Amino acid sequence: MKKLFSTREIEGIYSGANSAVWYSHQHARAHAKKHTREEDFVATLVTDGVPLLAERWASLLEPKGISIRVSGVFCHGHPQVAFGSPRRRIELADLLIVHQHIGRKKAFSRAILLQAKTSTDGTAHLKSNDSQLELYSTWPAFEFVTGGLRPGLRNFGKNSSGSRYVLVLNLPQYPEEIDWPDQCPWATSKTTRNLEADTSLAKLLGNILLFQDGRPFSLHRPRSDWSKTIKELLQVTGSKTYRRSNLGRGDTPRGSYDSEGLVLNYAGSHAFPIVSGFLSSSRMPILEQSFDVAMKTGEGDQNMPPIGLESPDEQDPSGVSSLIIETFDPERD
Repeated sequence: MKKLFSTREIEGIYSGANSAVWYSHQHARAHAKKHTREEDFVATLVTDGVPLLAERWASLLEPKGISIRVSGVFCHGHPQVAFGSPRRRIELADLLIVHQHIGRKKAFSRAILLQAKTSTDGTAHLKSNDSQLELYSTWPAFEFVTGGLRPGLRNFGKNSSGSRYVLVLNLPQYPEEIDWPDQCPWATSKTTRNLEADTSLAKLLGNILLFQDGRPFSLHRPRSDWSKTIKELLQVTGSKTYRRSNLGRGDTPRGSYDSEGLVLNYAGSHAFPIVSGFLSSSRMPILEQSFDVAMKTGEGDQNMPPIGLESPDEQDPSGVSSLIIETFDPERD
């Protein structure tokens, strides 16, 4: 996809992502009742940042004949995984970013898992025995220990392109006051004990859109544990609710609804096409295939408590915070 854009347009893709990240970041700081936490920043990124991201990117993609839709879902603290001996239990990731592109005849998908850490200086230091660090460094065989995902060991193999740490600025600063990459308040880091703000989240988002980052997976015919896991995460994430009392949000659907009870997502002026006979059900856009069905039908146990619970003894139906980018080009693959 990158070859379709001029250098100026590519920079516009990055700056559009930066605007969305900054807007969501400021929204979290302005609305948090107490100290702004990592999950507050994630929540506003996948809810309040999504409309702006879709708007900015649509203005660049639509002249090329590419439709785009961006959607966000928030969950906190899940899904939990266990691995190793002695057995350790941690969350898989704070955020899943997915891009699926449907071309004239083929579909392509990429995904990346991000683990967030707040920072005031662009660094963070992890203990040598940090369980999350071991998971992201070596990716041993693991299994899910929260509901909604099939049991059994999974092995991602080498997963450097499919996972990363991300640092989140936790100071009240304007863009001109920070020296992080691209003056973005989120930055990715290599997986080491000493995390450093290496690349802006805006650049990562743009590169995923351009197929320059993230790990490929198959949504249509998943064979590897990586592909199967990403597909399952998308399927279980779309139902239930979340709660972020620190942001003044009570039991809120993970996806937004309009007055008709339909899922709201954000696209450009061109409707995202779902043409009978052109896209088979196995290749329909992610939201129709995974989230919309669960949300519209109330799939799952309605008595389950909401996601984002802040009491350690409460349980949830699993899922992961997700930022989902879908693009469609009827003329090219």
